[in-house]
Amino acid sequence: MQTQRNHTRTRWQKYLKMKSNIDIFSDETLKYVQKYIGKNKKVLEVGCGSGDFGLKLMQSGVLLTACDTNEEAVLLSKSKGLPAIHIDFLSIKNVQFDIVIFTRSLHHIHQLEKAIDHCKSLLADGGILIIEDFDLNMIDHNTARWYYDTRSIVSVCTIGNSLDYIENPLETWVHDHQHEHALNTGEEMIKYIDDEFDIVTVERSAYLYRSICGKLNDYKNSYHITKKVLEIENGLIDKQTILPNGLRIVARK
Repeated sequence: MQTQRNHTRTRWQKYLKMKSNIDIFSDETLKYVQKYIGKNKKVLEVGCGSGDFGLKLMQSGVLLTACDTNEEAVLLSKSKGLPAIHIDFLSIKNVQFDIVIFTRSLHHIHQLEKAIDHCKSLLADGGILIIEDFDLNMIDHNTARWYYDTRSIVSVCTIGNSLDYIENPLETWVHDHQHEHALNTGEEMIKYIDDEFDIVTVERSAYLYRSICGKLNDYKNSYHITKKVLEIENGLIDKQTILPNGLRIVARK
């Protein structure tokens, strides 16, 4: 009996080690895009980061080109088996794809109009542009309050880092998202995409869980914590207690 218990415990420990917050991040994105992708489709992922979602895309049978401007991220992607390339996607020319996917990267591209126009040139006729991002302005006091409070609780309960209480969450959100080049808002993304493409769908979704749980990679219960935070965020969105900060756009050339 003791041997059986030890065996069960070992299997559970292996499961915990295998599953992490990254799995939830990647799986949520895959669930969103999989109805638009198919085997042998030529796909460009812009902003592949550490490569976790790209690997799942490759496993689904697409012909993937993954790129990022962050050299360190590209090296990490390669170490995991993703043949990522260190390049600004605006420099990719003379090749066409069936699908271009921006995974949480379009809000950073300060030449937004140029980026959308370049996407059009990279897509074959009937090709699909897929955006998964966040809407900078889809925020209010209650949403910011939940975000900062939950982030603090998760931080102190996992990595032991006690964050300061945020007195003015909405002001803090604005301050935290100020950059040298202003981040693109959801309204701006939709406008420029609508100018160049036929928009198929615009969806609002949970997104803040990604930021709240983004640094839990090495924490043994990161999968379960992230799953719960996502569940709570979705529940509060359904009850209209907080705003859906995520933005998903599908458009066709």
